[in-house]
Amino acid sequence: MATNVHILKNRNFLLLFFGRLISTAGSAIFFVAIVWAAATKVGGVGPVSLVLMATAIPSAIFSPFAGVLADRKRKKWIVIFTDMISGIVLFLMLIFLNAEFGQLWILLGVVFTIQILSTFFNPALQSLVPLIVKDEELSNANALLSMTGSISQLIGMAIGGILIAVVGLYGAILVDGISFIFSGISEVFLEVNEVKKDSKKGLGSIFSEIKEGFAVVFKKADLGGLIVTESIIDFFGTPIFIFLPLIITRYMNGGSAQYGLMQSLMGVGTIVASVLLSFMPEPKRKFLLMAISTFILGSCMSFIGIKQSYFVLAPALLILGFFSGIANVIQNVILQRSSPKEVRGRVFSFRSTLNSGLRPVSYGFAGLISTLFPITTLLVYLGILSGLCGFAYFFISKKVNQDSVKIIE
Repeated sequence: MATNVHILKNRNFLLLFFGRLISTAGSAIFFVAIVWAAATKVGGVGPVSLVLMATAIPSAIFSPFAGVLADRKRKKWIVIFTDMISGIVLFLMLIFLNAEFGQLWILLGVVFTIQILSTFFNPALQSLVPLIVKDEELSNANALLSMTGSISQLIGMAIGGILIAVVGLYGAILVDGISFIFSGISEVFLEVNEVKKDSKKGLGSIFSEIKEGFAVVFKKADLGGLIVTESIIDFFGTPIFIFLPLIITRYMNGGSAQYGLMQSLMGVGTIVASVLLSFMPEPKRKFLLMAISTFILGSCMSFIGIKQSYFVLAPALLILGFFSGIANVIQNVILQRSSPKEVRGRVFSFRSTLNSGLRPVSYGFAGLISTLFPITTLLVYLGILSGLCGFAYFFISKKVNQDSVKIIE
């Protein structure tokens, strides 16, 4: 408890916390807006898949370069500039939303641009956290930062559907742009003791630096094994975001408000997990906890496919959010602590590259097979495959213990 109180007195951490709380709330509203517009105005799995693919492709392409930039330059200014530019881009894109033609392509353009900036933001943020909190506070700090995303999801998803009905997509993007600007302004006041980076390195050394960072990942089981396992689980699990609006409309006769509320329940679950982890001692058996979490996540997906009812969907989404939050915090702590600080940005960029590279494939695969099989049946089998992947954490834990014994000897 004392550790957490100390974090809440950390001015830098509070600036980061509240800045992310505001901007991610706007992003959650924006996410509901574009997914719902693709699902209802254009219609079907295909447009939703395209929009979600547009959120993943930029990260797959630019993450390696983002990691090098985070390790070369001052992380504080990277997060400031990417937030501010994101807000400006959204304001500029509002002009084009008045056009009567090509609405889907305008949405894809907005999403793609924002995701490029987000790709450069994320490794800088993850590398910044260990610089503003103590090592023993990492678990609590990551839990609290995870809470910002969860609270934002709760707020944004809950009111997103209502906001679309009242002010439309234009208003949703305007709210998102304002939130990014607010976040960037708050980050200006961060005081971070960063070592001055070597600014003489040219473009020619970028690829060697990327290779160096990726090599570090596979030298350590708790880095490479964790990232690869997470990506495979993500591949089988992410199609639920494509299928959810269609399940609500086709099988449950719901609308945008019901969709937004159901999405918000995942945020509620993650908030509970984040609060729990932020006030409790750091878990010791991390890989066991991630294995259990993964199995439960897969089970929840399967239950949603078996029974399309709000009595099943609501608790399943709550549980999904809870155990996703547990797994995410633990993964961040392991990666932040196990990564050498000089390549930490590149480790997180490798994670983003792999996750984002597989995600559009997953979305496209889901869109394709949904034309052959009912989406409810697909959810059952994807849930089973996702849950079984959790067994890989036991092998990673065994390898980490073996490596630790070798070091001691």
